[in-house]
Amino acid sequence: MKPIKGLIPFAIWLIRLAVLFFVFNDFFRPLKTFDFTSIRFYVAIAFYLFAFLLLIGGFMKKPSITVLSGLMLFLASVYEIIIRSSSGILSEIAQFSVIATISFYFFTAGNKK
Repeated sequence: MKPIKGLIPFAIWLIRLAVLFFVFNDFFRPLKTFDFTSIRFYVAIAFYLFAFLLLIGGFMKKPSITVLSGLMLFLASVYEIIIRSSSGILSEIAQFSVIATISFYFFTAGNKK
């Protein structure tokens, strides 16, 4: 069976939306507390900002916003993996590994379709 290459742009948009949904779901609680002394609050802001910019970058002709967002989400995901790995191997580490991989894809590919 041959792949359906015409659906690649749709699949990429689904990936962008899935990252945004994950970030909104996982970082809503730390963001609503407005604890300016907590590093978790600033990490949540970074995830929200760059997930939103990843979505916005899909509408742009130039890939710079997508590449920057991919890099920052990748670095933030690696940070989360390191922080959460102190408590052992958890499903959260697997989730952030997937987000890191997706972010690395957008960092390397930009808006390529």
